[in-house]
Amino acid sequence: INYLRPDLKRGTFSDHEERTIIDVHRILGNRWAQIAKHLPGRT
Repeated sequence: INYLRPDLKRGTFSDHEERTIIDVHRILGNRWAQIAKHLPGRT
């Protein structure tokens, strides 16, 4: 399959990514665009 952005990670989140999401969500709330900035390679 060809992707427009082959550098992006796909699939489930790693344990580290999940922890990052939880921690940053606790600080920022539902500001998902800001949370996404803490997850390089994800959108």
